[in-house]
Amino acid sequence: MTNKRNLLLASAMLCVAMGYAQRTPTHPLDIKDTNFSDILANLETWEPGNQPIGVSRIDDEFYISRVRPLKRITDNVYQANNVADPKRKFCLWTPLDDPTSSWKALPRYCFEGDNFSMWSYLDIHGNWTAPWFRVTAGLSDVAHKNGVKVGCVLSIPWAASVYLDGGNIYSKIFTKLTERDDNDNFKNVDRFVRLLKYYGIDGIGVNSEFGSDYDTMSEFQEFIAECHKKAEEIGWAFQLHWYDGTNDNGAITFDQGLGSHNKGMFGAAGHVVTDMMFSNYNTGKGTLQNSAAYAESMGRDPYDYYKGFDIQGRDLSNFYNADWRNLEGVKASIGFWGAHSQGLIHQSATDYGTSDVAIQKAYLEKQELIFSGANRNPANVPAVNGTTTLANASLKNNFHGVARFNTAKSTIQAVPFVSRFNLGNGLKFRSEGKVTFDHKWHNLNTQDILPTWRWWVVNAAEQAPTSGLVNAELTWDDAYWGGSCLRLSGATDLSRVKLYRTSLTVEPTYNISVTYKMNNELDTHAKLFVALKDNVTSYKEIDIPAAEKFGEWTTFTTTLDKLGIKSGDNIALIGITTENTAADYSMLVGELAVRNPQQNFAPVAPEVKEVEVLRGKGSTVDFKMRYAAKEETGGVKTYNDEVDTWYYEIWMQQKDQEAQYLTATTSWAAYVIDAPIKSGFEGRECRFGVRAVSPDGIKKSDISWSDYKEIAYDTPSSEVVLDRQVVKPGETFTVGLEDAMADPAQSWKVTNAETAKVVKTAENVKSFELAIDELGVYDVTIVDSKGVEQVLRGKIHVSPEETGAVPVVNTVSVDKTKAETSEALNISYTSRDGEGKVSRGVQVKDPNMLMIPGEIQQGMSYSYALWVKVDNYAHDKQGTNLINKNTVADKWPHNNWGDLWVQVRPAIPAGQNECRQDHAANEVSFNTMGWTGHDSPRESMMTTGYSLNPGVWNHICVTQGADCQQKIYFNGKCVAGPNNFANSTRREDNPDSRIDRWTTANIFIGGGGVYKAGLNATIDEVQVWNKPLTDDEVKAAMKGFADGSVPEGLQGYYTFEDYNKADSTFANHGHAGAEYVAKMVFMDGSGGENTASAAYKKVASDNNLTGYPGIPGTLEVKTDRKWLLAGARISSETDKAAVITYAREGSYEAGVQLTNFWGESSKMVDDAIEITEPTAINGVDRDAQFSVYPNPFVESVNFRFAEGGAYTINIVSASGALLQTNSFNAGAGEAVNVAVTGGKGLYVVQVMKDGKLYKAVNVVKK
Repeated sequence: MTNKRNLLLASAMLCVAMGYAQRTPTHPLDIKDTNFSDILANLETWEPGNQPIGVSRIDDEFYISRVRPLKRITDNVYQANNVADPKRKFCLWTPLDDPTSSWKALPRYCFEGDNFSMWSYLDIHGNWTAPWFRVTAGLSDVAHKNGVKVGCVLSIPWAASVYLDGGNIYSKIFTKLTERDDNDNFKNVDRFVRLLKYYGIDGIGVNSEFGSDYDTMSEFQEFIAECHKKAEEIGWAFQLHWYDGTNDNGAITFDQGLGSHNKGMFGAAGHVVTDMMFSNYNTGKGTLQNSAAYAESMGRDPYDYYKGFDIQGRDLSNFYNADWRNLEGVKASIGFWGAHSQGLIHQSATDYGTSDVAIQKAYLEKQELIFSGANRNPANVPAVNGTTTLANASLKNNFHGVARFNTAKSTIQAVPFVSRFNLGNGLKFRSEGKVTFDHKWHNLNTQDILPTWRWWVVNAAEQAPTSGLVNAELTWDDAYWGGSCLRLSGATDLSRVKLYRTSLTVEPTYNISVTYKMNNELDTHAKLFVALKDNVTSYKEIDIPAAEKFGEWTTFTTTLDKLGIKSGDNIALIGITTENTAADYSMLVGELAVRNPQQNFAPVAPEVKEVEVLRGKGSTVDFKMRYAAKEETGGVKTYNDEVDTWYYEIWMQQKDQEAQYLTATTSWAAYVIDAPIKSGFEGRECRFGVRAVSPDGIKKSDISWSDYKEIAYDTPSSEVVLDRQVVKPGETFTVGLEDAMADPAQSWKVTNAETAKVVKTAENVKSFELAIDELGVYDVTIVDSKGVEQVLRGKIHVSPEETGAVPVVNTVSVDKTKAETSEALNISYTSRDGEGKVSRGVQVKDPNMLMIPGEIQQGMSYSYALWVKVDNYAHDKQGTNLINKNTVADKWPHNNWGDLWVQVRPAIPAGQNECRQDHAANEVSFNTMGWTGHDSPRESMMTTGYSLNPGVWNHICVTQGADCQQKIYFNGKCVAGPNNFANSTRREDNPDSRIDRWTTANIFIGGGGVYKAGLNATIDEVQVWNKPLTDDEVKAAMKGFADGSVPEGLQGYYTFEDYNKADSTFANHGHAGAEYVAKMVFMDGSGGENTASAAYKKVASDNNLTGYPGIPGTLEVKTDRKWLLAGARISSETDKAAVITYAREGSYEAGVQLTNFWGESSKMVDDAIEITEPTAINGVDRDAQFSVYPNPFVESVNFRFAEGGAYTINIVSASGALLQTNSFNAGAGEAVNVAVTGGKGLYVVQVMKDGKLYKAVNVVKK
């Protein structure tokens, strides 16, 4: 029992999953798309219902938009400021993707992901990483409900040659598109446009910086012009998005604006070719003015020409992107580009760290700062500020915002209108305020229409000052439906929050409602208001009543006549006013709706067409499913509004269990990871369901279910656990599989990491015991039941007794097991307490990082070493930072890499990132300045086969000599090198003008960067040497050095034993000098590639946690004792004994629990203690004739009867429900064991004899 408890404790401590970011999901991508190389064949054969090559029917559904594109309100009488041009348009020509450019807007089961939400300021999302004809419906659905066009891009490489009948793929595409029939008509126009409409693709984009000729360009232009005409015939608004590089003659001419050189590519009225022409980044005011005049001379809208901004290389500054002021008074639109894998706005959102919550909060704020301006209020936009980076700190420093040039737009023109303020992702999934799926999730197509302006807030005088207004924000802290809600907070005299621009023609009988939650006080201090089209500053409002209960959702519904609305009135604005609120005011808003109670929706119950079970795990299942609300024929796609549907609920039910509402989607296919099932081999049948929800969010179809499917257990966990955190020489311990359902492993092997000596083998077992006499680090190699080998580096550490051990209770005894009430009993135990003193560690938790003065390491000869225990990884594209030597004073790219960078890498397949072989996740790479392939490691300087996995201590050492010979040591073994990197250099020796050679680059442990996640780990024994260590010196360094014996050459030595709380620094015991202290810092003002405004700010730290257990130190490992004596009173106690008494009769368990830093151990006396009243006749009275033990119990409880007879035992729940009845004949003194089948909790045991209640006893199942 003790071993089992310790094993579970160790499992929890070693395998705990932390809430860190994962910009690319950890689970597989189970939705497959076609290859770009098949584009010609796909175009040739496509018809509605035909899937692209390599794509299943179910997977293709994730690319079919089911949300009809909505039109926007066209009048511009209501805008937040008078400087923005309501005719100006905006194109965000960036990716909406993850670092691998794989996930696009597909559903996934992590929190982090690009959930862009400022749609009201966009006209086009160019969708840079989506190839031609393949746009995920997650993006197109949310864009369409906001009236935004979505494109896809043909990414033709720079200076490529594209000609009709040319040999490369791009030439072949142009040739295929422009094929003509015998009548000289384009053969593929009809199929091309129907394909786009079917999938919901609004436009195609071309990265046009290629070379061609007049004939090719002219033919392509004619084809596109015909596509426009055909699209209009079939009711589709087709667009071409063109980077203004390649001109009519096939030459590249940047920054020339519109003119005779590209007029054919732009197209005249009635013969439109390009709908969004995106200029290069040096287009000045004169060129824009000339372009506007030229467009008008062609009968075209001058706002179809877009001034391009390169937000990757040039941020939002004036100098590099010409000048924002060049747009003032000019008829031109705006476009952002950047970058190739992720949108730069999202990618740069590491201002507050790289945890998923930190990134999402920074990203949400960054969007609002970029589009609404520094005050997050389009009614209060600063003057044009041309020195802004993408860092939130820089944006807050008076960035003018897109809102200074563009107005927000809305599609809300029909009733019902419902928003639940859902951003499309969440930490949990909720419905009606209740958690229905306790899992992180991301599905962009569920995003609601969000507040129009974000945030137009004014005071009683209709002014928007920078202070005194309520704070409006979207938050994931709670949700009524989905993953987020609106929060209004803070002190204000009066704040009018203008939430939605609308054009709703209504009747006084229509309902308006708001659902809200109050946590601090019940009074809302709020009013719901509307304004009419003809008088938008005359507000019709009504009080929102006090909440019914603290912390619970309340819905207030009223009819519009209560707000003074008349028949035919047009509501132009909906919002909430808060008044006379205190600083701690907080109101959550979960739903805002306008509904017509007379509307009778009948959502069509979809039919489940197929279910694909992807993986069956011990307690979860992964699956995809496809369903249809209507059989589609004749090439006509069905929109959700045609079947009275807003979205679909996705359900699952395990046989004999409750049905579970897991997620929602607008697609006709669903994808779920980790749907929970009851663990075990029995009862693994599940069915999968879908239910349609009406546009008003009220009516629902019946759940349509699949047949039950057996969930095979085909994905066991391979996690290996120990039954204790630390192991001592000669101590027996257990190594085993965490997954109790897994088959036995074929073989196990434990080897010394330094010597490779095998100390233990085992075969065909799930777990095994062993004892190791020699101190050191040991690897565990397991070959699982399927023959897959896994090597767990540093899994076992045998550490000295003096650093403390897991306590062990050997025996527990009492001097008697039968006694009377108030009679003294002596209880005692024997144990190994496991006390000692161990080295102190320090936690590096992103965004924080340990900064060491760079002055301690000069020149080309050095070694860096440390012990590290990673909590968990949140790898970005290039992995996670372990060690860096760089500075924000340098310009890109040197500010991100610097003198050296040691990174923990994600898995790299052979053929990617300049690697010739496969590399497992969490291998370590070491690079130095001179290596210019920043995206890639130097394969010869990687710990190939040695992964720095979470949950265990490992020692890493990197070295370089003056001869540029480099090495990496892993747990004392040289696993990379020696290898010469002749190009290795230092910042101070590099003439690159982007390097500030007068500023020292400091040394950092942890900290995020562009493409690199921050570290979450405990570190110890950080060493910086001025020489490359030898093999023996590395082994010595692993053991640490006592005061007075620090070797020469060890310049920076940080043991973390000494922490100065006054200035939050750690002492340096190295020879560089005591003044070179280390400190924990974070980067303030970071954001993207420009760190000009960034700085390092110190934060407090703590060294009161255990460091590497193999090194003694000053942290005391003290063992605490807790007597387990329910019902007893301790009258006195000594070191390992106590005198106890019981006041009431009964049967009692007694024992002791010991706990310290390393773990816990508990043990109970073997037999229950029987306590009786002293007045009993012959020592046994009526009440003492029955006893129950143990209490508390785990699975079953014992009943002991002093007298024989027929007994009935009733088990009753705490609420009074009879759960089970057991009857039997018991002999005198006989004990009967009964299993209690209910869950954990309190039960009442009723003892019946001769049909009468004899005794009732409370018992607890734990």
